[in-house]
Amino acid sequence: MSADPVTEGYFFKIIGLPSPNAASMKECRKLCVQNLCGEYGTTWGCPPGAGTEEECLQAVGCFSGAAVLIKEFSKIDLKDNDLIERLGSAHQEVCRRFCNELRREGYRAQALTNGGCRYCGECTYPDDPCRFPDQRVPSMSAYGIMLDEYMGSNNIDFQFRDDGMTLYGLILYK
Repeated sequence: MSADPVTEGYFFKIIGLPSPNAASMKECRKLCVQNLCGEYGTTWGCPPGAGTEEECLQAVGCFSGAAVLIKEFSKIDLKDNDLIERLGSAHQEVCRRFCNELRREGYRAQALTNGGCRYCGECTYPDDPCRFPDQRVPSMSAYGIMLDEYMGSNNIDFQFRDDGMTLYGLILYK
């Protein structure tokens, strides 16, 4: 059987459930408001569309397990916005597929990734409700998860590099 080219190169690990709190949520939301990624206030997957701080903290608490999907990209041009967007979208799709497979197996599951949801291309936020809430992949930051601390607490190396990037997908399940 041949490998799935979409998932080739991914690292998968069952990890501890994140435990965001009011302090981590405030820090994440403060970073989100700075809008360095350009997603704040533009999708249902990023604040404020992702939900209130309390709603997002409560949502994480409804799950009993977590898995991380990681893919590293070396020697890429981080200034190539089209490439970064394509890689991010493909990564979200892998996380969404994983999440949907868990749901088919009877689990309650939610995927979270870097950046805002990219499912629809053009999000209905804020004018209309999300067209596909079951396919929405919100930002981990929207849920108060400090990625560097969380990965470190699970013995996973987290670092920013000048010549590449690593994308992280978190799958919460029960």
